[in-house]
Amino acid sequence: MEDRQYEDEISLKELIMALIKNWKLIVAFIVVAGVLALGYVMVIADEVYEASLEGTINVPGSVETRYGGYSFPTTDKMDFLNVVYSNKVIQETLNELGLVEATVNGFKNAITIETEEESTRFTFKVTGSSPEDAQLRLLTLVENFEDELSMLHKEAALVSFIRDYGVSYKNMEENLLQTQKQLEEIQVEFADIEPVITLRKLVTSDPVYAAELAQNRGVRIEELSEEMMLEEVINPHYEALQGTIIGLRKEIQNIERDMEKNLRYTEELKAELAGVQTYILSGDGSKMDPEMVNVMETALHFSLSTNVPDHPIAPKKALTLAIALVLGAMLGVFVAFFKEYWQNSN
Repeated sequence: MEDRQYEDEISLKELIMALIKNWKLIVAFIVVAGVLALGYVMVIADEVYEASLEGTINVPGSVETRYGGYSFPTTDKMDFLNVVYSNKVIQETLNELGLVEATVNGFKNAITIETEEESTRFTFKVTGSSPEDAQLRLLTLVENFEDELSMLHKEAALVSFIRDYGVSYKNMEENLLQTQKQLEEIQVEFADIEPVITLRKLVTSDPVYAAELAQNRGVRIEELSEEMMLEEVINPHYEALQGTIIGLRKEIQNIERDMEKNLRYTEELKAELAGVQTYILSGDGSKMDPEMVNVMETALHFSLSTNVPDHPIAPKKALTLAIALVLGAMLGVFVAFFKEYWQNSN
């Protein structure tokens, strides 16, 4: 047991002596690593600046428009915010910035979304080679993001409305045919009914008329108790059918008015959808009304100003230098031990 402890002490002493003997070699590795790190952060590495812009997004279950209510397919904010990573948004941003050599994936890696699960607030961050470059990239990206998100849900809302109006029009057509058929049947029945009917009734059922008649004849009213008279009255069935006919005609007018409105709205929606699709394909928005069916108008808002720090976020000079010095020291120690081992083994 004592021999093993003695051997361990000797081994530890030899390791320490190897480090002391080769301290210059270790220092040389540390210095070289430090110089290389300084050369990298000061000369080779490009400075990276990060611009940020805060916003809020609160997507309701549905939103009301002139053409009815539009229900969003989801209310998860990340389903909306992740549109900023879409190839179309990034490619349009690259084209506008003139970054012909940049790739979509490369630019995508420069974008960061920060948000909390239960909060409506979020932050977009984009990196660039200078504060101005980072800010320009961010603002261009946000503009394309807002436009793409608006067009996506506007197109979806227009398609949904056109489909609903088509179904509604068919229902109104069916309702109109049924109402017209009902009107025709009632009009046939109405044509065979007399508007006035003649009733036989006792003269004494009308005291005023009985008293006047008795006076004219010079008799007592009691003597007229068995006498009958004829009276024409409006046929109640005729009157009821006449009211039904008037009601059905008004109902037909209302249906036809709703059908005309339906067709007018459908044409407006189809024209706007064609304008949106033209804008998506060619960028020509002259045939589109930006304010029509803008279902995202109240859901998404951005801050008026961006935040651009004066200092770069990369490269991290102090951290890079510290890591390089540690790695240099470790490599120097390894080489020193290897040198001693090689010399002792020969």
